[in-house]
Amino acid sequence: MILNLDKATWKRVSLGQVAAASKEKTDPTSGEVERYVAGEHMDTDNLRIRRWGNVSQADLGPAFHRRFRPGQVLYGSRRTYLRKVAVADFEGVCANTTFVVETKDENVLLQEFLPFIMSSEPFHAFAISESKGSVNPYVNWSDIARYEFDLPPFDEQQRLADLLWSVERHRLTVVESKASAAAAADAYFSEMLSRHAVELVPAPNLIDEMTVGIVVKPAQYYTDDHVTGVPALRGLNVLPGGFDLTDLVYFRPESAADLQKSTLREGDIVVIRTGRPGDAAVVPAEVAGYNCIDLIIVRPGQRVDSKFVELFLNSSYGRAQIARRSAGTAQQHFNVGALKKVQIPDLPLDEQRVIVRATAEIQSVSDRFADELDSLRVMRGAMLNNVFGGAV
Repeated sequence: MILNLDKATWKRVSLGQVAAASKEKTDPTSGEVERYVAGEHMDTDNLRIRRWGNVSQADLGPAFHRRFRPGQVLYGSRRTYLRKVAVADFEGVCANTTFVVETKDENVLLQEFLPFIMSSEPFHAFAISESKGSVNPYVNWSDIARYEFDLPPFDEQQRLADLLWSVERHRLTVVESKASAAAAADAYFSEMLSRHAVELVPAPNLIDEMTVGIVVKPAQYYTDDHVTGVPALRGLNVLPGGFDLTDLVYFRPESAADLQKSTLREGDIVVIRTGRPGDAAVVPAEVAGYNCIDLIIVRPGQRVDSKFVELFLNSSYGRAQIARRSAGTAQQHFNVGALKKVQIPDLPLDEQRVIVRATAEIQSVSDRFADELDSLRVMRGAMLNNVFGGAV
């Protein structure tokens, strides 16, 4: 989308000239705020926060003292390549590794325009280039405060913010429609299990092998060579029923050859252990041969269909069991021992596959909404590129 902008009156500024990182603090145990936002609650390239934790149900530790208020921008300063920029519509507390950013003067920089400055490709490229460290790279506020960009006049900021937020609101509507379609598929799956009056059996009765990917110092195997290196999945790459392969790490080939236990095969199921415990996806041909980090690898036996297990683990039917067996508060954790205690429906293979096919037809509606979200992402990227420059 071309916006035909006249930038002759735009002024070159640094982020630190027009915005500041709030230092307001709060004690999570004081009762001043009810919610906390951790890194896993913020999604890559997603301005809205749809998940959070309850401070009364978590032992947050001393790092969680940075207070935020509605409209302020939250920026994850660790692993800046994850591009975590979000705007809260509630007040709460976050860790001091999350910057809480606000305009210095509402008459100079519109607060509603600030999130898009920090969502632009040039900003992300700058933040990544300024990051320090290799295993868990980070930036300081003083680093990104030096980021320079062209600031439109105030009335132009308002027009652009209105346009960009209208796209964001439409995206949220599509997200909700996608979630509704996914819920319908889940309801159907659960109803079919109820109709069959299935017997539940311990997971090891149906699954040949359950193991865990690399847990101890995975960075020792890393390489920057994305041509000969072997891709390795992390939790952020696994979605319920699918994969996001846009942010992979790579193992040295000689290291990957020695790590056959955690090398994925087509038809395996990978299950998230930490953050979003239980999210599961069947490994397709394109992901076979990848390695994995801190994920449970499930290899079903001959009596159970991989897709059926995936659907079960991602269903409300299965998640209720996973939630009961997940440890931790601020960061939930699900291990192999807990998975072995999960009770899986024991149905004949042909009946499993009938349920899988019917559920997949309903899920196809959700997939169409996912395609629309991809189109919106491309359009939003083009608009931001038109305003701030950089690759779409």
